[in-house]
Amino acid sequence: MGGGEESRCDARILFTCSGCCAEGELSDKIGRQLRKKGYARCGSSCLAGICAGYPKFINVAKEVSEVVAIDGCGMACAARTLEKAGIAPRSYVLTAMGLNECCDQQEFVGNVCQHIMGNIEIINVRITKGEEG
Repeated sequence: MGGGEESRCDARILFTCSGCCAEGELSDKIGRQLRKKGYARCGSSCLAGICAGYPKFINVAKEVSEVVAIDGCGMACAARTLEKAGIAPRSYVLTAMGLNECCDQQEFVGNVCQHIMGNIEIINVRITKGEEG
């Protein structure tokens, strides 16, 4: 029982809006890079399944220690979908982070990944301190 609780506490799931516009494409690209780097797991849940109301997907997202939403634009569809399901994500909006048609997309993706990974590390330190003290 302890092992399962540990893995749930340490687990992080990332959801992206993945819309068909450039902003959605970049949010998906950032999400895939973060997953490859090990900052979030993939599988076990998906945004479409949560939107459809499938209990399995909703429960998985509610059981992890952290849910991260990356949206391309201010509509924040990924974050709003999660919130409507009772899940409070850490939310990032790419247009609010400086994404525009003039920026170098490859550089932007790298910078956002570094920013998010830095924030996640800080959050983990705070969670650990809170649990110990």
